[in-house]
Amino acid sequence: MKTLIEFFKEIAKNENGKLYLHDKDISFGDGTRSPNVIFKIKFEYKSNQFTIVNQTGTNYVGTISCKLSNDLQPIPFEIDTISHLKNLFLRRKSRFVLKSENQNVLHFLKTNNALNLLSEIANKEDFRPLVVCSLDGYWSIVCKYHLEFDDWTQVIEPIIALYKNLIDEFEKRIANINHGQYRELNS
Repeated sequence: MKTLIEFFKEIAKNENGKLYLHDKDISFGDGTRSPNVIFKIKFEYKSNQFTIVNQTGTNYVGTISCKLSNDLQPIPFEIDTISHLKNLFLRRKSRFVLKSENQNVLHFLKTNNALNLLSEIANKEDFRPLVVCSLDGYWSIVCKYHLEFDDWTQVIEPIIALYKNLIDEFEKRIANINHGQYRELNS
């Protein structure tokens, strides 16, 4: 079984990126200390800047962000997660809630293999991501999630794949065409 450092080194190598590791205990002043380990990877895909940050110790949080290139035509969307408890009453196949005013982006997300894999993980684990594609000075896609579930490393590669799929889709510049034509092009 790979250590966390080996896992993150492998991702950095596969993506031709750079791994930054911050491993320092935090002192609380009363003699107690808490480990604080931050794994950070930066890499580029088609001129889009990826940053992966996973922090363990005092905070167990993950953030995967991508600053999108100005050459793309992104469409805003959001992927949220409903709790396991709420899903007991709703009985949905997926715990993900997809939101966008653009039907083509919703269709793309519903049929995306990487997102479907993440949905399977969310159905089995306590993985509750919030993914937002928005314009705030520049277009970006940001996924935030907690790491308090078994094997939290299993979501990193599918999130990267989802982002790459979205970049490839936004590059096509067809998300704003008629929904029927879009489905025909993507069937």
